[in-house]
Amino acid sequence: MLPKRPGPYILTLLLIVLLVVVAWMFQALSSPELAEAVSRKNKLPSTQPAEPVIAAPPPGGTVVSPKYSSGGVDFELQAKADSLHSNEHSPQRDLEVVAEFLDVYARAMGGQPIGDNTDITAAISGTQYPGQKGRVFPKNHRSVRDGKLVDRWGEPLWFHPNSGNSMEIRSAGPDKQLFTPDDVILNPSPGGYGATPPTSGEMPQ
Repeated sequence: MLPKRPGPYILTLLLIVLLVVVAWMFQALSSPELAEAVSRKNKLPSTQPAEPVIAAPPPGGTVVSPKYSSGGVDFELQAKADSLHSNEHSPQRDLEVVAEFLDVYARAMGGQPIGDNTDITAAISGTQYPGQKGRVFPKNHRSVRDGKLVDRWGEPLWFHPNSGNSMEIRSAGPDKQLFTPDDVILNPSPGGYGATPPTSGEMPQ
């Protein structure tokens, strides 16, 4: 027979059940088996892909991939470009370096760039038109002034194609005047073509 007021008994029973459940949970959470399982899970490699590392944008604001220099080319080409006008090598070597860039462009694009200095500079630096591919020379390089490749005396180089894979490159030299005896020349055109006179006489005026 139930007591006339079962409320206190029911509350007491519920409290006992609650204490038993709490004690069981405390024992389960503190068990060595659970600790070992958590430890194993923490040691497993994460299946989530790592967040890509993005280089901080240069002053111009364009995000640059870590595999490329700030000029937008790989670091080997950047180093080659930075060797231009070095006191450690001759002006003739400057022209050879420029010719090497033309060769890299030719291999990438199937032919040497065409046009005058402005066209050639825009082609190899990837600034000829929006979205252009095939940049091999760093844009905004110190050897480019007013959109033209210049020699170590600050004068624009002179280009003349000899054939599909040969380009005459000429520096005005220390006197800063083209077609004078102190010009520095790479791959001179055959006699009678370009700026090369047909004989060993004076340079054309």
